[in-house]
Amino acid sequence: MPERLIAMFDLENRFNQSRSWGVKYRFGAKFADPKQSLPPESYVDCSGYIRWLVFHGSGRIFMLVDGSANQRLMVETEGFPKRDYREALKDESGTVYICFFRPGPAVAGHVWLLRNGKTMESHYGKGINSRSGRLLSLMGRKVYCYRISS
Repeated sequence: MPERLIAMFDLENRFNQSRSWGVKYRFGAKFADPKQSLPPESYVDCSGYIRWLVFHGSGRIFMLVDGSANQRLMVETEGFPKRDYREALKDESGTVYICFFRPGPAVAGHVWLLRNGKTMESHYGKGINSRSGRLLSLMGRKVYCYRISS
């Protein structure tokens, strides 16, 4: 299967814009219409935010499905190249990776974007935020990582 990549025209601008909204994390919360540029909701979970960010960051070209488990299945099925998370952490080229924790018996999955060792995500306690991707690699859970841009 050929490797698929999408162009991220406006990812950094969209991420920085959305950080200023003050949107908080809430499990299961979604933006009602991910095609809207300025979501009116006060809460969003990880998969809802990544769905919105990838859509707008790709110039409104690529829309992920909802739910982190469904998103992982989609990027695998669509042929995005799988990468080792430790190697993706070292990549300082601006390449964008979409990363997932596998859900556990009593633990929901998580999805985030990784670029130049930093995350773009909505997570518990902060909402839309960025942190070192190394923090997530230290949580002792299997991370699945796929390259989505060049």
